[in-house]
Amino acid sequence: MSSRVDKLPYKHRKFVESQLNRISTTVQEKREKAGITQEELAERLEVSAMTIQFIEQRRRFPSLPVLFSICKELEIPFKIGE
Repeated sequence: MSSRVDKLPYKHRKFVESQLNRISTTVQEKREKAGITQEELAERLEVSAMTIQFIEQRRRFPSLPVLFSICKELEIPFKIGE
């Protein structure tokens, strides 16, 4: 995980880590259910395959535009403040 997250206060760091875990798990599950590879998803979103790989490995948060594109492509409902 990014060293930036490590610098957050503990309670905020745990929240950020939980959200990253949730995003990563959801993206991977939906992508696999759709029967597409990381490379295919990356191509559809016009991002690198490494971007998708890092998101699924919990190594990086997606940017908001990428997150919106992933949600649209994989038909993931996007909710704020759940």
